[in-house]
Amino acid sequence: MQNRILFGINSVREVIQNPSIVQKVLIQNKISNPAATHLKEQIIRSGISYSFVPEQKLYKQTKENHQGFVALIGQIQFTDLESILDLEKQQLFMLLDGITDVRNFGAIIRSAVGLGASGIIIGQTGSAPLNDIAIQASAGGAFHIPIVRVNHIKDAMYILKSHEIALVGCTEKATSFVSEINLKRSLGIVMGNENKGISKGVLNLCDDQIKIPINDVLDSYNVSVAASLVLYEYHRQNN
Repeated sequence: MQNRILFGINSVREVIQNPSIVQKVLIQNKISNPAATHLKEQIIRSGISYSFVPEQKLYKQTKENHQGFVALIGQIQFTDLESILDLEKQQLFMLLDGITDVRNFGAIIRSAVGLGASGIIIGQTGSAPLNDIAIQASAGGAFHIPIVRVNHIKDAMYILKSHEIALVGCTEKATSFVSEINLKRSLGIVMGNENKGISKGVLNLCDDQIKIPINDVLDSYNVSVAASLVLYEYHRQNN
C-alpha cells in the first residue's frame, strides 16, 4: 500500500493516538477555533512531526473539507488471524462477505471499534479495498482494530470454528431476531454483500442466522447500519 492521508479534526484526533504510523501533520496557519486549538495542542504534546502551512497547501492534499488538518500516514498492515485469537477471553469478529462499497467498509470498521469488536475479516477478492476513502469513513478507526485479509472468507470461518467460536449470519432469511439469540459468547458475525447478501456457501457454514426488526415499508437496512445494530445488541447483552 502507498502512503495515505487523513483529514479533518475528528479523523486526525483518532490517528494521532497511534503516533508510530503518522509521518507528519500539516496544520493550517492561524486556525484558532476551540476544537482546532485543542487538537494543535494534542499534536504538539504527542511528539509527532508537524508543520504550519497555508490553506492552499492543504488543498493540494485533498479537495475535501479538511478543517485545517491533514495527516500523512504510513501503510496499514493486515493481521494474521491466528495471532489475535485468544481462547482465554470472549471475542467478537466481523466477517465481511463481499462488501464492495468502501464507505460501508469504513463505517463498519468505525462501529466495530466503537463497540469493542476484536477484529475485522475480509476476503482477498470481491471486497472493498482498504483505501483512503474507507480509512476516512472509519474516522481513523482502521488504526485501532486488527484487520485480517484471507484468501476466502470461508478460510477464516474454518479457523474460527476450530477454536469453537460460533458463526452467526445476519440475513433477512433468518427466522430469529438478533435479540432472541445468545450473544454472550465468542462469535464471528457475518455480514453480506450490499445487493446479494451472504453467499450460499458462506451462509451454510453459519451456526445461527439472525435478522433485524424492520418496518414493512422497507425491505432492508444498509449493511453498515445493520452491522451497527448487531454490534450494539452484542454490546447490550454483554454489558
